[in-house]
Amino acid sequence: MRRGAYIAAAFLAANLCTGFHGSAQAEPYELIGAIGVETAGPFRGVKSDRPKPAVYGYAEYVRGDVVLGLFANPVYIQGERNALVLGYAEWRPSIGFAELQLGGQYYAFPDSSDFTYDLDGDGVVDHSGRKGLFEAKAGLQKKFKGGRLRLRVYYTPDGFAETGPAWYGYGEARTEIAHGFEARATFGVSRFDDLRYNENYADYSVGLFKSIGGFDLFVRYSDTAGLSGPDNRAVIFGVERFFTLASSGRDERRRYRKIINDWRIDKSRLRGVR
Repeated sequence: MRRGAYIAAAFLAANLCTGFHGSAQAEPYELIGAIGVETAGPFRGVKSDRPKPAVYGYAEYVRGDVVLGLFANPVYIQGERNALVLGYAEWRPSIGFAELQLGGQYYAFPDSSDFTYDLDGDGVVDHSGRKGLFEAKAGLQKKFKGGRLRLRVYYTPDGFAETGPAWYGYGEARTEIAHGFEARATFGVSRFDDLRYNENYADYSVGLFKSIGGFDLFVRYSDTAGLSGPDNRAVIFGVERFFTLASSGRDERRRYRKIINDWRIDKSRLRGVR
């Protein structure tokens, strides 16, 4: 797990050096902060019952092709209510027909105890592991007139509670519709090496998004397929407000507002959160 964190830190430092070095004229940049709330916070389709509503905040820095971010919200896991802190870094170079997206992210739960598994229900802990994990990610994004298509894959060498390698494939389509509304649809597939602790399944969602007076509003339907346990069907309402904290110029603020939430964060971070 620590190795993953070191890789993420090295990636972040390398890209910062690239962004600040090499040309006399500095790359344009944007630093924003955002706060939001939604009625439920599913992570990859899996609902979180508590806390409700889900409140979150994040800061994001964009300089040239580099994106750095820090996200935080409270989560309720195995009887504990703890803070989740997610740090992420991406490099987004253009490759002609599309935008390439490469990066990593680390999920941290400060002061949280290990997550324990009692697989046979006999009262004896069969496995215990730390909640934090590192994910590498890679993808492509293609923008069209009035829309966008994104494909991504995520990989962790040791998943939630140290339960082994896992993959997540994800696709999202967006299109503008009448009166400033945007429709979005997503589909994802989760695959795990060790099925004693996790189940392979799919998730999907559809929703409507609209910006009004500086607020981003949305309603979406989310569900899973192939996953046992509680029903994950959910209709979710949310609102988010972002603030420009620093910018290289007014033109960059306008540019950034067009790409805000390109990396849409799932608000409740981990499978098994109840």
